[in-house]
Amino acid sequence: MKVILRAILITLPILFFTFFYLYINEDKYYPGADFRTFEMPIFEINNLYDESNISNNDLRGTYLINVWASWCITCRVEHGFLSRLSNEGIPIIGLNYKDKKDDAISWITKFGDPYQLIIHDLKGELALDMGVTGAPETFLLHNGNVIAQYRGEVNKMIWKDVFIPVIEKEEIFNND
Repeated sequence: MKVILRAILITLPILFFTFFYLYINEDKYYPGADFRTFEMPIFEINNLYDESNISNNDLRGTYLINVWASWCITCRVEHGFLSRLSNEGIPIIGLNYKDKKDDAISWITKFGDPYQLIIHDLKGELALDMGVTGAPETFLLHNGNVIAQYRGEVNKMIWKDVFIPVIEKEEIFNND
């Protein structure tokens, strides 16, 4: 009986740590990734710079939509990577989330503007309709549909492991 108990006491922790190790190191697992496809919500909202209206009809083709705010520390961390993507020809639309207009413009002026346009979502209504839980979040929009979403900082690893497989599968950014 003692031998069985001793074997169980040794085996259980080993199994637990083995499972936990494999679970954490699984390359395809990202808790912030969502691959459900849904239509971009219908909206009409102001451009950050000139108060002109932007609607979902203005978002044809393929874009990243990046939810950001001047008060978001992680947004600052990912900003350099977004600038790099923009310089490589990836079109990015900024969705400024629950931010004062002056603060957002100052932030963009200070750190650079990787966005083709910036939607100013002061009250967070569009973000709520898109399922945003906070900033930063990034959506891959193709032909009016969101086909991938990531909650959190987009960096080289997330881009490679979350977005690139979808981009390759859908054969986008090559033909646009």
